[in-house]
Amino acid sequence: MNKLGDRYVLLDQLGAGAMGVVWRARDELLHRDVAVKQMLLNDVQPHEAHEAVQRAMREGRIAARLQHPNAIAVYDVVVDAGKPCLVMEYMPSKNLSAILDERGPMPPVEAARIGSLAASALAAAHEAGIVHRDIKPGNVLIGRDGNVKITDFGISRALGDVAVTKTGMLAGTPAYLAPELARGADPAPPSDVFSLGATLYAMTEGEPPFGKSTNDLGLLYKVARGETRPPMRSGALTPLLTRLLANEPSQRPTAAQAAAELKAIAEGNPVPATAVIPPRPMTPPRGTAVMPASGPGTQTARPMPPQGPRTRPPAPIEEPEPPRKSNRGLAVVASILAVLLIAGVAYAIVQSQKKDNSAAGPSNSSSSTPTPTQQQTAGQGTAPTTTSEKPKPTTTTKPPSSAPPATKFTTAQVVQFVKQHYAKLPQDASGAREDWDPENAPSDYAEKEYWGQFTKVAVKGNPVVQASGDGKFTVTTALALTKAESNETVTEEHVLTISGKGDKLLIVEENRG
Repeated sequence: MNKLGDRYVLLDQLGAGAMGVVWRARDELLHRDVAVKQMLLNDVQPHEAHEAVQRAMREGRIAARLQHPNAIAVYDVVVDAGKPCLVMEYMPSKNLSAILDERGPMPPVEAARIGSLAASALAAAHEAGIVHRDIKPGNVLIGRDGNVKITDFGISRALGDVAVTKTGMLAGTPAYLAPELARGADPAPPSDVFSLGATLYAMTEGEPPFGKSTNDLGLLYKVARGETRPPMRSGALTPLLTRLLANEPSQRPTAAQAAAELKAIAEGNPVPATAVIPPRPMTPPRGTAVMPASGPGTQTARPMPPQGPRTRPPAPIEEPEPPRKSNRGLAVVASILAVLLIAGVAYAIVQSQKKDNSAAGPSNSSSSTPTPTQQQTAGQGTAPTTTSEKPKPTTTTKPPSSAPPATKFTTAQVVQFVKQHYAKLPQDASGAREDWDPENAPSDYAEKEYWGQFTKVAVKGNPVVQASGDGKFTVTTALALTKAESNETVTEEHVLTISGKGDKLLIVEENRG
């Protein structure tokens, strides 16, 4: 009979993973069943064995600080034949991953109940300074009585504790990883919250928010870009999922807020107001200044007029037109004085119109009886009347400019560009990358890794093009992708944002479905 530490008798294997094997065992001292996690040291060099033992001891210290009814407790740490073993609470259960494989997606209300209990345990861990780093369905246990417990803090890290993981080791499952971790950020409570949201998403939608893939590098590429799919079957959970899966960590609720909101959804109660995080203020477009509020009636910010030097301000006309109803016998001096008076009045009226319209532009004034010379002299001081043409007010919210850049490319040219781009793939990923705007292009390595999953890429039908009016196009394309591993052909929707402002079309963004 195999016994650990002269106390724990191994009975049967409960499961196995990358970090170790879990056994059901009997504690002969306290006469109770326990779970023993035996750390695997396969392919570990002798000098790394000490590191593995430190990892196990660290997990024991972390777990000992966490006492919560929805978290699996760790009782003891023993070393057997040089292998560290964690002795944990045993709960007859199935993990959530196995349940989803058997039953498929579950109703949003049931997912909310399970999620609220898991979130409460996660909130307690964060309060204790613990970041789990691997929240996923496989680490959520569902007991026979419906109780929920989070397990496996084996790769968690206590804030301030010494990390013993190898440099560059990826801790966490890619399909449930937060985007900031895939981009190299340190684990933190918001990254656990994202993983919780990804787990809830899989419970109601049937797959993780980044989809299913056996290519970890291709999946990490999508994770780093935050390419989540909008929830379609999550019902009342949809608003919360959207915030839990926010790309920006500061826009996610805390685990405690998520727990409160999930409990309310599960019980059919109103969502707590404290669980709603207000959005960050939007940054105005480049080149647009926000005018300060002038009083209670001010509701929206308006683009300010151009602040450059005025062009051709109203001034005395060098060659003035004769005033209306002029007499040939008047002196030249009297004519000039009359025109100066008219110019002053015109200047005052034009300034008043600029304030009323909240827009600036070249003055287009005309007299009550315009002459051809007056119509050709733009901006010169002649008195406008009720029949004069008023300047058109500027209503656009885009940065003011004299002539917004308009694309010279047609829809047909954009369609041809997109087809030629995908025709290069998957064989010539580097060549296809040349179609990107250099400022937005992904790395050549990432492109080769992603498109290397497929042996064939074909455009189905004609891409759908929408012009945005600012020199850009949004192009939706259905692609038939033949997978290299299974030779299976799947259809994905890819959405390109293409700039047509320059001399050639360039891709600035791609959302891959």
